[in-house]
Parts: sequence; structure tokens; C-alpha cells
Amino acid sequence: MPSFRMEHVFECSQTTFWEKVFFDAEYNRRLFYDELHFTEWSELEQKHEGERVLRFVRAVPPTPDLPGPLKAALGNGAGYEERGVFERPKNRYDARVKPNSLGDRVGVELTFRTEPMGDQKCKRIVEATITARVMLVGGMLEQRMMTDLQRSYEKSAVFTNRFVAEKGLS
Repeated sequence: MPSFRMEHVFECSQTTFWEKVFFDAEYNRRLFYDELHFTEWSELEQKHEGERVLRFVRAVPPTPDLPGPLKAALGNGAGYEERGVFERPKNRYDARVKPNSLGDRVGVELTFRTEPMGDQKCKRIVEATITARVMLVGGMLEQRMMTDLQRSYEKSAVFTNRFVAEKGLS
């Protein structure tokens, strides 16, 4: 059950990150389709409950160069559903990711949180735990998912700062 932690500094306040970036439709469309080359990313539901925002997403990331054993295990692709809860007072988003294939044996738990770094900067901390209980290929699948997630978060950090600058949100 591998896990990782990553930190990225953004040139905007925490409030701006959450309210004008993370939940922004244009940001998500450009990030997932243009930058990360997903074949699908759609927010199926966003529900505001006081200090909480519940979000339900369906997505299909690219899976280039997938080894044969993983292709066989995943079947029709690497699509997934994400159900998350953002808590404004904590500046924290917790999500569970369930793949379309092997959903009862594979999953990802994510936590995104931000910390202030002065008036116009914040640090995003991403923590993830990956579980794949699949005979013969579980470890290989966990490692591939971890590598792909880390690569995506690195790309998203660069894009986020570019988006913030382009929109004048800093």
C-alpha cells in the first residue's frame, strides 16, 4: 500500500486557490483535457452544504505504455469516479477514487490541503494512499498509479501557477 506526499507553492491565497481555481470549470477543463490529456473529465455533481462542498467526478486519464499484465487486469481502461468533500474552515479536500475496473479491489485515498504563505501565496499539500489487492499484478499496479499521480500533480502545479497569472488571480 504505497503512499506519497507532495508540496507545491501557488502564487495566490488559499481562498483564491479553492474558490477561483480548484472548483473553476474553465480551470478543470483546461487542466484535464489540454494539460493532462484525459479523454473524459466531468463533474457530475457539486453540492454546497454550509461550510462543505461535495463533489462527484467521472474521468478517464491517458494510459500510454501500459504493460500487458496491467492492460489485461484493467480490461476496458483506467476510468474512475472520485467522490470528495471540501471543508472550507480546514482548507482541506478529502476524496476517494474508485476505478471503473477492479473497483472492489483497487482504490486511492487523497487529501489536498493548503497552508498560507503570506498574503498572496499558499502551499498545497497532496497526500495519497494507493491500494491494489489484485493477484500477481497488485504491486505493479500500485507503483504505476503512484507514478502517474505524482507526474500529474507536478504538471498540475505548473499549470495552476500559469492559470493564476493568466487570470490575474495573484
